[in-house]
Amino acid sequence: MLRKLIAAIAWIPLLAAPAKLKAQVAKEAPSLVTFPDVGVAILQPSGFETAESFYGFQQPSTGASVMVLAIPGPFAEVTQGFTKTALADKGMILHSKELTQVKGQAGVKVYFSQQAYGQEFLKWAVLFGDTKRTTMVVATSPQSHASKLRHSLQTVLQSIEPSRMAAAPLPFKIEAVADLAQVQGVAMGNTALFTRNGTIPTATPNDPMFIVALSIGEVFVGNRKEYARRRLLETAQTEIGSVQTTIPITIDGLEGYELTATGKDQKSQTHLMVYQVMLFPDEGGYILMAGMVGQQQAKNYLPEFKAMAQTFQQSLK
Repeated sequence: MLRKLIAAIAWIPLLAAPAKLKAQVAKEAPSLVTFPDVGVAILQPSGFETAESFYGFQQPSTGASVMVLAIPGPFAEVTQGFTKTALADKGMILHSKELTQVKGQAGVKVYFSQQAYGQEFLKWAVLFGDTKRTTMVVATSPQSHASKLRHSLQTVLQSIEPSRMAAAPLPFKIEAVADLAQVQGVAMGNTALFTRNGTIPTATPNDPMFIVALSIGEVFVGNRKEYARRRLLETAQTEIGSVQTTIPITIDGLEGYELTATGKDQKSQTHLMVYQVMLFPDEGGYILMAGMVGQQQAKNYLPEFKAMAQTFQQSLK
């Protein structure tokens, strides 16, 4: 199941949280900006502003960004997920991957690209960490602006300084049910991940997992029902077999759609039940909640996923 989180991360910055997140000038180096919720400090590239909807910086005029995040998984396992095959499964191309070091910690540099919103985006990323946690800094530029921005974005990646990590509140509230518990150490600003007893990676693809994520920026939705269905069919590392139900739903005053489907884990071919709720705030974007579990446990966990989704509340009102 860690592979599914990694695949979702590869789509950054398409997902993040519509909330103001903490960033501050690092005391040890005034030229750096530190993100204590992630535990990393980096240079702020010229012409970029601190992002309000994810950890990092953005340049709205070009669509370029630098995002920092923490992943609660061993460095060796997380970086193994960045392969040509794994990225190709999500419509991305791996151009290069090489070993590096970040202040004495083992690291990997990755260069890949993806098509989104009708254009090509280039992504340069540095990952580093240990046996418990992985930190990732990813710089993204539309291909049309890459020649102008490439040097400044790569300079940011060369400036990475690990710092002390501090817990941060999420911009929403949700209550775990059954034996699910929130995984600690995830710092994307937008995502809450729940697994059995809060452990990751999960023991097998049969084990339950529930994710909550909020969209970033101006996402054009159009037909909400079709958008929700299309998002379900794009579930990371999963072959959706059939969509069984699509039902209008209202949670916390927000309208959307609840869907259930059957599918298979792409690697193990384990039969899965997939549950998804997509809500659409009036101000735009969407809220995604998704649960997944082995088909043999579907009867037990589908009611739990439904109950958990109903506890969702926007904490910034």
